Amino acid sequence: MADPYLSNGQRPDDHVAACPDCSAALALLDHPDPALAPPPTLREAVLSKARRRRSPALIGVATVAVPYAEQVALMDDLLGELRLDQWDAPVAKHGTVRGMVEHLAANDATVAQFMGVPAAQAAPVHRHWREQAGNLLERVSSSSEVLLGVEVTLAGTRPARAPLRQAMIQRTFETWTHADDIRAATDRSRSAPRDEHVHMIAEFGLAMLPRALKGPRRDVSATIMLTGPGGGTWTIPLSPTSDHVAVLISADAVGFCRLLANRWPPDFFPYAAEGDPVLARDLIRAAATLGCD
Repeated sequence: MADPYLSNGQRPDDHVAACPDCSAALALLDHPDPALAPPPTLREAVLSKARRRRSPALIGVATVAVPYAEQVALMDDLLGELRLDQWDAPVAKHGTVRGMVEHLAANDATVAQFMGVPAAQAAPVHRHWREQAGNLLERVSSSSEVLLGVEVTLAGTRPARAPLRQAMIQRTFETWTHADDIRAATDRSRSAPRDEHVHMIAEFGLAMLPRALKGPRRDVSATIMLTGPGGGTWTIPLSPTSDHVAVLISADAVGFCRLLANRWPPDFFPYAAEGDPVLARDLIRAAATLGCD
């Protein structure tokens, strides 16, 4: 602004003094505090433009799309931070970090194919996984709530089918689990999902728990009380004719989710039980078989 040029016969300082737009722009540039509050209308203007491009997800859809989106974003950031040598860091069951991301992408592909997501063309494993996960998220976010009730194949060593709603929770669960695996393999601290997402993952696992029990069905129920962030209390019928609660198990909610992923050996998992101790032990061992590996 100090250069001695003329614009329409005016010097720069004269023009700035007479032009409200330039005065406002110069005030922003010269403001001593860069953390200026945005105009109050900015948020709604941005959201309005976004909605015109795509309607917001329905509430029922958002309850499963948002948690998955958060874990995909966290995993994407984590993979972007890895040094080249850290992709070859050893991890249990999948050999290396690279092998584990390939495994995650393969498990995602089952749901992605159901949603009509075209196969990702990106060759590097990070880009391949991220492109597929992003396309899956976009398809789910724009779908109807009715579709969430359609059964799809779940990932895991035990063949099982469940509604798409449950499959998306499983995608959130597995993405978080493997992100924590990568953190552990690269000397980073583990991280838990939001409290409400922990609650959702625990509920997903508990719904599958009866079918994971070995041996004959028992005509009883079990009450599981999970404490700490994301906790809650559930009574799980172990057969259609269960008539009374045979055991009460209490454990930490985040720890229980890690047990579901078989990231906590069941024989060393800390829990308290009242009632049938054998049933309590069997339930804890069964819970550890519900992961996606």
